[in-house]
Amino acid sequence: MLRIITQWVEAKAELKRITERTHDDMAIHQETTVREILRSVREKGDEALLDYTSKFDHISLTSEELKISGSELDAAYQQVNKDFLSSIRLAAKQIEAFHQQRVPKSWVQFGDDEVVLGKRYTSVDRAGLYVPGGQAAYPSTVLMNAIPAQVAKVPEIFMVTPPAQGKKINPAVLVAAQEAGIQEIYRIGGAQAIAALAYGTETIPKVDVITGPGNIYVTLAKKIVYGIVGIDSLAGPSEILIIADSEANPVYLATDMLAQAEHDSLAAAILLTTDAALARQVVVEVERQLQEHPRRLLTEKAIAHYGLVVVVPSLETAVELSNQFAPEHLELEVSEPWELLENIRHAGAIFLGYSTPEAVGDYLAGPNHTLPTSGAARYASALGVETFMKHSSLIQYSPTALQKVGSAINVLATVEGLPSHANSVRLRMKAQENEQQKWAKQETISQENDGKNL
Repeated sequence: MLRIITQWVEAKAELKRITERTHDDMAIHQETTVREILRSVREKGDEALLDYTSKFDHISLTSEELKISGSELDAAYQQVNKDFLSSIRLAAKQIEAFHQQRVPKSWVQFGDDEVVLGKRYTSVDRAGLYVPGGQAAYPSTVLMNAIPAQVAKVPEIFMVTPPAQGKKINPAVLVAAQEAGIQEIYRIGGAQAIAALAYGTETIPKVDVITGPGNIYVTLAKKIVYGIVGIDSLAGPSEILIIADSEANPVYLATDMLAQAEHDSLAAAILLTTDAALARQVVVEVERQLQEHPRRLLTEKAIAHYGLVVVVPSLETAVELSNQFAPEHLELEVSEPWELLENIRHAGAIFLGYSTPEAVGDYLAGPNHTLPTSGAARYASALGVETFMKHSSLIQYSPTALQKVGSAINVLATVEGLPSHANSVRLRMKAQENEQQKWAKQETISQENDGKNL
């Protein structure tokens, strides 16, 4: 049953509990298992991948079957309908257009004394994308991970995804991967897939960055290999927080909450509203819609444990609670969302107005749907082009510029006890001084000779 809370202290405590929901009770066992999987794949390569696929997924593969064949990729197009193909292409177009605006630009500035400073952006060489699979299909996740990598001009993009029974990969996922320009796809999932991307095997290349959501084993594997490779984030259970005024539609609000809860049993759906009557209507509507929900058991569990309706005295109070929660998704279902936006500080994605459900961002608007969870929106942002790029600083000093700042560098290096740092500048300054004295002396001699000739 969806709960209604009216007390500030209780609301804060419940939001804190939801933010901190984790698998801590199993984390020690899971991390031990994941570390063993990583070690085994690093040492045994493909052999370990095949063993774990048999053990965990109950699917027997050969090394040759790890990579999806060209014939399978071609066949996937025959297994999806025209509506799906046109929709996935429209989504890809929208996502690419948005991310093209986010490409960081290299720059150079020229200062006094021929000092040149700048920043140069380049892509990583290889990106590895993890797409959840098995019995589910997430073609939208393929686009959201692959297209920013393409826009960043990553030369090689690989994808891993777990197979379903019969060794099959959902054709919608295969089509989305091809539409997004992924070069190679491998039927492997779980922590072992992350290990393969991080370390490389006989079949799967080592990459520089790994992105994409997964279960607790995938998340722990990404956490452990970070530093060997880059990662996008450590995705936790998904969440939505909705701020609604009295004009909001209770049917829409209930649907949006259920749209989040149907992800998994740990998903959180929270409504903050100034209208007590609306709150009660939403609770009734959630119960009504759950009766016929195809994923009722899972969704009902999420609503019961991590669903919440809070009646607040003002929209300002709702904003304060939202900023403390720092939601992955934030819907502003109010009459003046842009005014409310001014005070929103922490949210992964913000959906403004009554006609902008989260599903618009999940599939087609363009901004990325891979977002920070569990309060990480306080310091983190959505996956984007920058995830697949890095920058190098550009610095060039002329002899004159070095002379002007050399003494200060010497002082700082000496204070830090790094004599060779100081000498690297001092020797150049001394050489420049000698060169200047040499030229000055030659100039003096030249002038004296000119005087004698006269």
